[in-house]
Amino acid sequence: MRSVAGAPYSRAIRIPAPIEAAPARPPDQRRPGGFLPRLAFKALAALAEVVVDPERLPPDKVAANVDGYMGTFRAQRKWVVKVALIGLWFYPLRFFKAPFPKLGLAARREFVKERFVDDMASGRIHFVRRLIQAMFRLSSQMAYLGYYGDPETFDSVGYKPFRKRDRYPKELDSVPATLPWVKTVSPGEIDGDTMTADAVVVGSGAAGAIVAYRLAERGRSVLVLERGLHLHPSQFSDNEVQQISNLYADGALQLTRDFSFQVLQGMCVGGSTVVNNAVCFDLPDEVLEDWNGRGAGLDPPRLAEAFLAARKLVQVQRPPSKHLQRGAEKFMEGAKKLGLTQPPHEADVVEANIADCPGSGYCNIGCPYGTKLSMLDKVLPDGQRLFGVEKLRVLPECRAERIETKNGRAEAVVARLGDGRKLRVEAKTVVVSAGAIASSWLLMQSKIARSTAGRGVCFNMGSPITAEFGEELNSFDGVQISHYYRPPAGSGYVMETWFNPVVSQALNMPGWLEDHRRNMSRFPYLTAAGVLVGTTKTGRIRNALTGGADIDFTVGEKDVKTLVGALKLLSRIYLEAGAKRVMPSTFQFHEFTKESDLSKLDDYIKNPGYLSIGSGHPQGGNALSGDPGKGVVDPTFRVHGFENLFVCDASVFPTATTVNPQLTVMALAEYAAPGMAAAR
Repeated sequence: MRSVAGAPYSRAIRIPAPIEAAPARPPDQRRPGGFLPRLAFKALAALAEVVVDPERLPPDKVAANVDGYMGTFRAQRKWVVKVALIGLWFYPLRFFKAPFPKLGLAARREFVKERFVDDMASGRIHFVRRLIQAMFRLSSQMAYLGYYGDPETFDSVGYKPFRKRDRYPKELDSVPATLPWVKTVSPGEIDGDTMTADAVVVGSGAAGAIVAYRLAERGRSVLVLERGLHLHPSQFSDNEVQQISNLYADGALQLTRDFSFQVLQGMCVGGSTVVNNAVCFDLPDEVLEDWNGRGAGLDPPRLAEAFLAARKLVQVQRPPSKHLQRGAEKFMEGAKKLGLTQPPHEADVVEANIADCPGSGYCNIGCPYGTKLSMLDKVLPDGQRLFGVEKLRVLPECRAERIETKNGRAEAVVARLGDGRKLRVEAKTVVVSAGAIASSWLLMQSKIARSTAGRGVCFNMGSPITAEFGEELNSFDGVQISHYYRPPAGSGYVMETWFNPVVSQALNMPGWLEDHRRNMSRFPYLTAAGVLVGTTKTGRIRNALTGGADIDFTVGEKDVKTLVGALKLLSRIYLEAGAKRVMPSTFQFHEFTKESDLSKLDDYIKNPGYLSIGSGHPQGGNALSGDPGKGVVDPTFRVHGFENLFVCDASVFPTATTVNPQLTVMALAEYAAPGMAAAR
């Protein structure tokens, strides 16, 4: 699970960029070249006047902040923000009313309540319902982003950045500059349009970095291609919107084609390991048995050794920190009272590749202190130090577009550099490790495994419960995900505690209008946990009309039923621990103060669109199978029909894991690397 944005259950569309780039200015005096068109700017300011506090921060400044954020945001799909806000400007015309900014304040407030919140919750809109719902959600998220992303609002909700907290150790100021650097190749260093290597690895995340490390260890020259930026932890900040812009980019704007489901992924050197919560679970025995029953052909003893090797490489340990946020204590208290901490149940502190964490709560926006032992912080710099930079080169801002093949061999990867130039990388071995979405899309663009690539995509989908207690918890202060609960095998879900800095939590906060404002005013008293469900229904990757990958996936009824049942249990856990109220992330706001009312949650969630659901764990698309008709890669991770083309990342999972997949991805990389090294 991850909470950003992480969170798999995020209702947010996170659109960041530096706050400093967004000075206050009235809409008619915006700088030339501002991101938002005039209509969009006015619509956003008009919405901000309704959904946040206009006395604390003027609506025009909220819109100006977003205009500045979006101007520097790197995602190709940021045009959807313009479309949503312009749609908001025009939407009242459908009901023979004035454009949204032209309505009076009271009329605007009533329009939002009646035509967005009530209409959506009651299902009165059937035609393009998902589109209208997405338009309103995204527009509201922009208002929250522009408001809560401004430091002027922090004290109004009781939030303090890490450096301003009383327990902040001043000696940490000097730490970021001392952390190891990944030495990267810049486009300016590339002469011509061709590079060569023994092996080219597409992607620098959990699988790609470990594959590159092991190939370099065996004497192969490796070139890693990474679409995202390379930033050193000393370049990180506590500015959430800036960090997400730099480390997520398009990974913050991935929606399924029906707009109902968000898929968050990191996009930077180190991949999602830089922005996840580093939670490490072994692959459940029943999942491995199921995979092999489907023809994956994995050798259990050798895979167990690979898990041990991965754990050692990234130093998995428990506990990840002595700073475990107080809200998680409430979760454990309630679980113990309900008898959920004893076998066959399992509840404990998570294992993670984190060491000596100061508990900033910044896991999902990049740790500036190097205590999360991500691919950026450990595996890639260690590989360059041990085996030489010439053996392990990393090329950021390089998007792989196509794999050239001939006579059953991959000959080169055709990519595009950040400066727009095309680059052809010739290699004896090609490894695709770009993640479930991008790896599938790359094979599809290359017309490889045409009948199977991009099919069988699944997720660990999630949704949260937010709980309010009578005492201050300041759950933002400490490790974001610190505890978990696993029910008996076969239950189909896990639970994890989590919380975020103020912007991300605002984007995840249940409620609209006064409900949202009231909940944010109780920020120090809140905590949250999420339920993860491994989806049984699968989807597929298609080519989007606007370019890139399109995720064709609709949540299945069976999976929603499992999720709702687990959310009711999670609510009971918090109520048992003394919560004053618990709040699911339903589209129409609901809160529960007593256990006997929790059965109503079934009625409130009539279909998946009534509940905010998302994922930070996309899986599948290029399944492992010895049968070329059922999978893309064979048990050696070689693409069927090719001698030297491999895929290794979460896209090879035959089904969803339910538990956090990071350690499984790392272990599969350890498992597959020797065979890749032997390929010629």
